[in-house]
Amino acid sequence: MNTSLLDDKSLADPDVQERPEAYYHALHERPIFYDARLGFYICSRYRTMREILRNTEVFSSVDSQSMDSLRPPPPEVVALRRQMHPTVNTLVTNDPPSHTRIRAMVNEPFRPRSIEHLRDQIRDIVNETIDAFVDAGQCDAVPDLAIPIPIKVIADMLGLPRSLAAQIKAWSDASVEPLGMMVSDQRLVECVKLVKEFQDYVAAELEQRRAHPRDDLLTHLVQARDEHGVGFTMPEMLSLTQQFLVAGNETTTNGIAAGVQLLIDNPEQQAILRRERDENRARVFANEVLRLEAPAAGLFRVVKADVELEGVSIPAGSRIMLRFAAANRDPDKYEHPDTLDVTRHNAGTHLAFGAGIHHCIGANLAREEMTLTFHILLSRLDNLAYQPGKNDFSHHPSMILRGLKHLFITFDKR
Repeated sequence: MNTSLLDDKSLADPDVQERPEAYYHALHERPIFYDARLGFYICSRYRTMREILRNTEVFSSVDSQSMDSLRPPPPEVVALRRQMHPTVNTLVTNDPPSHTRIRAMVNEPFRPRSIEHLRDQIRDIVNETIDAFVDAGQCDAVPDLAIPIPIKVIADMLGLPRSLAAQIKAWSDASVEPLGMMVSDQRLVECVKLVKEFQDYVAAELEQRRAHPRDDLLTHLVQARDEHGVGFTMPEMLSLTQQFLVAGNETTTNGIAAGVQLLIDNPEQQAILRRERDENRARVFANEVLRLEAPAAGLFRVVKADVELEGVSIPAGSRIMLRFAAANRDPDKYEHPDTLDVTRHNAGTHLAFGAGIHHCIGANLAREEMTLTFHILLSRLDNLAYQPGKNDFSHHPSMILRGLKHLFITFDKR
């Protein structure tokens, strides 16, 4: 394996972000690697990552996704933040016991049995979305398919109007783009302004639910109480709503778009899905999409004590990226790791949603949306193909997220 790639390239390089497979396999040869240019360690091996995910005392999530230490924010961002509700640690950036308390208060709407009740609603949304472009025989699968479905689903769950879809997408993008460490200062300022707009809007909606409860997720946040009868603060509710938007929207959009690309690139695997017409097989495919094209390619942990991993000494205070996308291609875990296999027996063991106590709260929802989308898409469209000369298959620049900008396809209506 060409480990010199690690010396010549980094996760910040556009060509690595576009085609990361060779870089990931080089990482597997040095499973704990310190990138001096980026200023953090990278873990790429599946079994080692599982160990880290279980050890929250040494590998902390508190403030772990703040990019300020790696890239100090411009003064305008600092000034804008003073006008906003403060950032607080709730789920992704929290450890027990605080994380345990908060997770218990919000788990119910995202449990499998709760998502099961949404299946008919999700089916209707998928069909409505396909209805809008099916007669044209072509579409851009990102804005026409992958974006509308999860936005409509999460808007309905939160109790927000679907007419707000474009704004929800903008808020969601603004919440996650800075994590990718590839945005300009100007875009960083725009993102902070959009997050403030989100806070102002949702805070008013939460106060409305307090006065007039409804059957939605915002009301659940307002009414949730812990074992001592204590509810959430406004900053906590805003933090949670922001994470729900991302967990129920951004990653699902990227997963759906990647899945359509994988269907076209793997006609033999697509033929199996079409022949069996089985939702369970579509679920395996969804898991394979998540394994191969993990929408959240990695997240950070802060090292709280000196530790040794894979023969590498890591000092306290370091930051380590858990590169889920690399672990999902670990040859020690997956046979033929770069190959799509809709019959793979362990496809569901991927780390695209993390693992342990920080397993993504929206995982069940995202997987169900992807499964139903792929199943319905294949039942309604034949002869999926790329529009000639229109695709460059480029992804949004990010060291954290992986998502196609566009995917122009053609098809025949069944």
